[in-house]
Amino acid sequence: MGSLFTTATGTELSALASGDYFLDFLTGNITQPDGTVTQMNKNLNDLGLTQCNSIGVWCSDADATLFVGSAISLSDHKLSHVINNYGFSSVRINIPANSTPDNTNQLFFMAGTDGWLNYAYPEIAHQTDKISGISSNTNTVVLQKHVGAYNQILITTSNTHGSNSLDVQIEFSENGVDWFLDSGYTTAVTVASNSYNQFSTEIEHHFYRVLIESTSAGNHADFDIIYNFVKDRGV
Repeated sequence: MGSLFTTATGTELSALASGDYFLDFLTGNITQPDGTVTQMNKNLNDLGLTQCNSIGVWCSDADATLFVGSAISLSDHKLSHVINNYGFSSVRINIPANSTPDNTNQLFFMAGTDGWLNYAYPEIAHQTDKISGISSNTNTVVLQKHVGAYNQILITTSNTHGSNSLDVQIEFSENGVDWFLDSGYTTAVTVASNSYNQFSTEIEHHFYRVLIESTSAGNHADFDIIYNFVKDRGV
């Protein structure tokens, strides 16, 4: 019977910035771009082994690139990736700088010493999170995400201020460079204090972003943005 390798708690890594993530299965180290090191649930050295033979990786950004061992690299615009019957002891995962804020990526992996991982990644997946901020006098991008491979985009902007309103707009892009106002947001939508704006779509543009500005100069408002990107069918 083989061994399985994942995070120490068996959960995904979250609040991740863009950059390279190194999975060293010999030592069980997970090294993040800033040099932070966390441990896997086990390592090959303790087991007296030299390599894994299968792996599955899920990353919230479908533009991430996987480098498995020294020979295989994948950048296949999918959220999940499974490789069987291939020996390796290290993996590098590059998460591109597609997000604002930058530290809103998620990553999950499971590797095995058997040639067949025997773990099926479901077709249903989602990335959800909440960011908070304060509006300003400038129309500012407060959330930007690459949403390739997701087929439902759900974004709720909640004005948590007790009196001031804020203006919200939502834009889309196919390349992350050229942006266009989404239908319904060609003029800013004003969100009153203690109210919200909810955006839902199944239109699969490659990028979406949210811009917020104070409705009245100098009268700023606190806000929360709760987003959920869903993959509920094979894409």
